[in-house]
Order: sequence, then C-alpha cells, then structure tokens
Amino acid sequence: MINILAKLIGGALSYAPRKIIIDGKTIFNPTDTLLKEQGYKDVETAEAPAVSTQTQQAVLTYQEQEDKIVQSWGVKPAQPDYTAAIQEIQMQAVMEQIAESEDKTLGIQCMALFPVWERGNYAEGDVRTDPETGYPYECIVAHDSIINSGDDWTIKNRALWSAWHSRKKEYALPWEKPETGTSGIYHVGEYMIWTDGTVKKCLRDTNFSPEEYPADWEDA
Repeated sequence: MINILAKLIGGALSYAPRKIIIDGKTIFNPTDTLLKEQGYKDVETAEAPAVSTQTQQAVLTYQEQEDKIVQSWGVKPAQPDYTAAIQEIQMQAVMEQIAESEDKTLGIQCMALFPVWERGNYAEGDVRTDPETGYPYECIVAHDSIINSGDDWTIKNRALWSAWHSRKKEYALPWEKPETGTSGIYHVGEYMIWTDGTVKKCLRDTNFSPEEYPADWEDA
C-alpha cells in the first residue's frame, strides 16, 4: 500500500516536508508532483510480522527502487534481557527461602512481592496480601472463593488464611486472634503489636492474648 512520500537517507526514511523552497520561493503544502521532482518517492509499506516479544524481534528495512521505496520486515532473535533474568532468579530464590523458613520476617519485609487477594481458586501454601491492610497471609486450606462467594470465603477468614509473624520487632504486625488449634498461633520469639500500640514478644507458643494470659508475653 502506497500512502506516504519520503527519501531514503542512510537506510532511514526522511519524510516529505510540509513546505519546500524552490528557486528561493517557499511553497507550503506542496503537491506530490512537486515533491517527486525534489526526489521524494512513494513508500510501499508492509505489515509487521507477529513475533514473541520474549524471543524474537521484528527488523524493519527499506529498499529503494527507481520509482518507489519498498518497506520490508524480517525476524531475528531478540537480545536476551539478562537483567530481567537475574531479577527473576533472585525473586525465585527469595520466594523459596520464605516458603521454607518458619520465620516469616523476610516474607513480611518483601510483602509487596505478593499479589493482592481477589476471589479465585487457591491451593495450600499460596500467599496473598489483604487488600485493605497490605499484610500477607498464607492459604492453609485449599478452596475456591468464586464458587463459594459468601463473605466468609475471603482472606479475612483465619480458618482459610493464616497470618504471618516476625521474629524481629521492627517487622511486627498488629495482633490477630489465632484460630483454635495451630492456625496463626504465635511461636516463641515472635513479635506483635498489641492494641495499645506496644510491641510484645511471645514467650511461649500460644493463641492467647496478653490480656487472656499475660505470662505468655513480655514488652519488647
């Protein structure tokens, strides 16, 4: 399809201007005939090929013929983005470390890496952040919160999602009442922010609050 006029200079197109000067006279919006007299030619364009942005890139070339310039495309391997690859490797290593460690301090430090919770199909071990607080929670019971659309099938349900706790007071999160059993209980050495704003350290594996059983906690 021919729809533009240009010159080919150094392998690149130089498009026809909106004004030209001939014999000292400035001509605005010159006709195609005048432009062709100045060496501009019709450009025959071609549709770019569909390529994978991760593995291929399209390469544009032009060939000048007697009465036109022909555009053509080729495909070549894309240059590897080693920076992105390194970042991906580093992120995977961090995620594996978080998953394997009982201390979730690193996960709390890196909570921005985790997706925000939305209704979906979740497997045990999936991690999402609360849309309201941004705090991370780990799925402890596989479930589908699309099929089960009630208000109790959300990240707020501690029977489905367990809170993380830090063993560094700098990354303590607000107190959350654990479920009966082991879900979300506080372990020895973990910290939390009590309702009065003070940071408390857990002295014994417990699901009791400082009000319910003060001996399980001390001020940090």
